[in-house]
Amino acid sequence: MDIREQITSEIVALMSQEGGAPPWRKSWSSGYLHCNASSGATYKGINQLILAIAGAIHGDARWLTYRQAEYMGLQVRKGERGTRIVKMVEVNRRQAAKEADADGEVVAEEGNRALVMKAYTVFNASQIDGMAPMPVRDCTVTCADAVQQIIFGLQGTGLKVNFGQGFQPCYLPRTDEVRIPPASEFTSLEDFHATLLHEAAGHGSQAVKRLAMMSSDVPRFGSAEYARLELIAELASAQLGAQLGLPMGPSLIASHAGYLASWLQVLKGDKNEIFRAAANAQKICDYVSKLAVEAQPLVVPPAMGETRSEVAAVARPSRLVL
Repeated sequence: MDIREQITSEIVALMSQEGGAPPWRKSWSSGYLHCNASSGATYKGINQLILAIAGAIHGDARWLTYRQAEYMGLQVRKGERGTRIVKMVEVNRRQAAKEADADGEVVAEEGNRALVMKAYTVFNASQIDGMAPMPVRDCTVTCADAVQQIIFGLQGTGLKVNFGQGFQPCYLPRTDEVRIPPASEFTSLEDFHATLLHEAAGHGSQAVKRLAMMSSDVPRFGSAEYARLELIAELASAQLGAQLGLPMGPSLIASHAGYLASWLQVLKGDKNEIFRAAANAQKICDYVSKLAVEAQPLVVPPAMGETRSEVAAVARPSRLVL
C-alpha cells in the first residue's frame, strides 16, 4: 500500500482546485490547531496538515478514532466518512512485509529494524453525536504581543529585522535580514503581523545558523529549491498563525497565488516532498515557540518602527501561551 503516494495525490488534487489560497489555510485561519479530543494532544507534521485541510469542511479542530469515541460513550454517526492520518511504527525487519500488507508501508530499513508508516482513521467532532461544543479560545496574550515575542527570540539569534524598508516584504539570506514595509502600507495590522511572521519565522528559521534547512547559496527565484523553501515557510507561518489566532492576510494570499503552480510541480515530482515540508514546518514552529518563551525583549529605537504594533515595544507580555 503506497500511503505516501495516495496522500500526496489527494493534497495535489485539492491544491489544483484552489483559486489562490492554499487549502489548509481555510481551517488554520480559525485560530485552532487540530488535536485529539481524548488525549488533548496536538497533531504534528503531516497529520496536522491533513487535518487542517479536512477541518475546513467540518469547522471543528477536535478528532477521535472510532474506538476512542466509543470509549468516551459517544457515537460516530452512521454513514460518516473518516479522515486518514498516519503514524510511524518501528518493527522487526522480518515483520515489515506483513505490516505493510496490513494497511501500512515500509519507509526505511536499517539492520534488523524497519520503519513502517501505518494509516488509521479519525472522525471530526462534528461527525460524532454527543460531543460538547468547541470550547472558546482562552488566551490572555494578544496576537501582537505573541508576534513581538517571536521576533524578540529570533533577533536574539542574530536575525536583523528592518521595519519601514522596501516595497516588498522579504528575507535576505546573505545578510540574514528581514525587510518589511511600514504597517501603514498593509490593509490591516493582522495582515502586517502575518506577513512579518512568514518572513521572519518561516524563512529566517531556515537559515544555516538556525535550523539549516537551506544552504549558504541563495536558491534561484523560480527554481524547485526556491519553491520547496517557500512551501516550508508557508506551512510554518500558517500553523503559527493558527496557534496565535492570526488569520492569513490579503498580502500573503496574493503572493501565494503565484506559488501554487510551482508547489504543485514539486509535489507531483516526489511523493515524499509534502511529508518533508510538513516535518520541517513543524520543526520551525517548535523552534520559534521555544525561542519566544525564553526570549527577553530587545530595546528598539523609536526610528525602527512606527508604532507598538511594529515590534517597537519593550514591555514583555505577562504570560505567553504558544
